Amino acid sequence: MTVFINTTPICPNMTNAQFRKLMMRLRDIAVKMIDDRIIALATVWVREKERVQTWFGKSDEGTRKTLLEGLPRLQSVLRELTPENMIRYDDELGKSLSCVPVADMGSNDAAVCKPDSQKRIIQFYSHFCTLPSADLHTNCKLKVLLHECTHYVDAFDSLDNAYGWASGLKYWARAHSEESLNNADSIACYIAHFEGLDLDPDGRLWKS
Repeated sequence: MTVFINTTPICPNMTNAQFRKLMMRLRDIAVKMIDDRIIALATVWVREKERVQTWFGKSDEGTRKTLLEGLPRLQSVLRELTPENMIRYDDELGKSLSCVPVADMGSNDAAVCKPDSQKRIIQFYSHFCTLPSADLHTNCKLKVLLHECTHYVDAFDSLDNAYGWASGLKYWARAHSEESLNNADSIACYIAHFEGLDLDPDGRLWKS
């Protein structure tokens, strides 16, 4: 019997080996960033309040408790990821997962099945390949990785209440503080609105 192996690259602008190496590095950065936030929440809460207020529209003890409980779970999910968990979106494969991902519409970046804590498959769409690896001011591969992992039921069980990566999401949080604490982009931005990350001269691509 002939077995067909799909060798189509996950991203057309790099080999699968390069893609997986990059994603593992971004995973490690995400884990370290979560460490930074956990430490700040636990030890310098007075200073961390401003960051929490910015992305969630509130900075009370309940919000702090939710983050201190959820961030370690999210970190555990990220640590479980291996290159085999990260694949190219495929219509047929999607049918074998515990949910059917949205079709590639040219603007969506990635998808997971929220209850699928055993497989932890993240499917990446073509648009994801066009994003910078890390960028302070816009969407990027690092934030998408965090966004998708927050969706798992054993992480934050987050929803897509609102999308955004800059001032628009901050303004939304002010008026929707209850929804923002469970919003995937809000959690991702809280973690990955990074300072001091090594970027190339145009401020976009993270250096290898």
